[in-house]
Amino acid sequence: MRRQLGIGVIAGIGVATAQLTVYGVIAGAYDGIVGLITDGVLSILFSALVIGAGYWAQTTDRPDWDIVRLAGWCLAGSIAIGGFELLTALSLYAAGAAEIELLRALTTAAARGAALGIAFGLFDIERRRTKRRGAELERQVDRLEEFASVVSHDLRSPLTVAKGNMELIGDNDAVDEELIAHVEFAHDRMSEIIEDSLALARGGNEVTDPEPVELTDIATQAWQTVGGDDETLSVATEMQLDADPERLLRLLENLFRNAIEHGADGDDSDDGGDPIAAGLPDDYGDDEPSESVLDGLSITVGELTDAKGFYVADNGDGIPEEEREDIFEAGVSSSGTGSGLGLAIVRRIAQAHGWTVSVTDADGGGARFEFRTDPE
Repeated sequence: MRRQLGIGVIAGIGVATAQLTVYGVIAGAYDGIVGLITDGVLSILFSALVIGAGYWAQTTDRPDWDIVRLAGWCLAGSIAIGGFELLTALSLYAAGAAEIELLRALTTAAARGAALGIAFGLFDIERRRTKRRGAELERQVDRLEEFASVVSHDLRSPLTVAKGNMELIGDNDAVDEELIAHVEFAHDRMSEIIEDSLALARGGNEVTDPEPVELTDIATQAWQTVGGDDETLSVATEMQLDADPERLLRLLENLFRNAIEHGADGDDSDDGGDPIAAGLPDDYGDDEPSESVLDGLSITVGELTDAKGFYVADNGDGIPEEEREDIFEAGVSSSGTGSGLGLAIVRRIAQAHGWTVSVTDADGGGARFEFRTDPE
């Protein structure tokens, strides 16, 4: 009902001013070609604009209150402009002007005011729509944070209990140690997926307060975190950039782990990505990558020469061109022991900083991840 009333008001004003303008033209209210154009033709155009707004209101899926507000703006504009013109017209009428001139002035003013009101109304409802979208986005972020908290609390707690009991079972010599190792490995993978899921959920929040950081320092710290040696990583830049240090650290850690998992020897497992078929990794239980994994691997962090930004390159097997778009999607992993979220987190963190990330071939034949910190 409210919607139809609003549409009726808009269309009614448009049709009424159009009819009165046509009547004025026929009655000779518009003197000369100039008067006909400035008042008559423009009034028809303004009336057509208002009628068009009424048709749009009829066909659009905007909420009813948006249409009511648009009608209110249209009516208010017509009354406001027409009211000012009425005072002038009355003074002219008192001075002896003809009634048809009074009608012409009021019709022109009403059509102009209605069109102006439509313009303000469209701006107003678009502004309110944007505000509603922003509020909905905030609610979605809040729900995502709530989900992350639930994942963190409700899944970590039983995992901690399970791990504690596994340690007690491990003290029993009658239990197969290999079976225990498989269960512990499954628990560790679940913990890793939880951590990566939380990082993916929270890593996309826009970085609003970046600070200057030294890329060399963050890269070195990230490499130490993943347990790399002093010979594998080479940082060939003294670049400083504005970033969130913690999230940049996580970005580089994920890239380094990705390079280690797909090291110079490649991933020769024939398990189709199934962690059960793959069995336990050879270095499971070690805090640092084994020397065989790092042997021959080379990782370089440097500054882009053709744009503002940096890159991370390795000398591994590289990434086939047809797979380069998919690797940044959550759940995509060619490793049987990966969560499939590492590179998705990398892209999410880059986007939060306003950067773009792409992958290409490195000079050493491996993968080269390029980050453009000033895409424009």
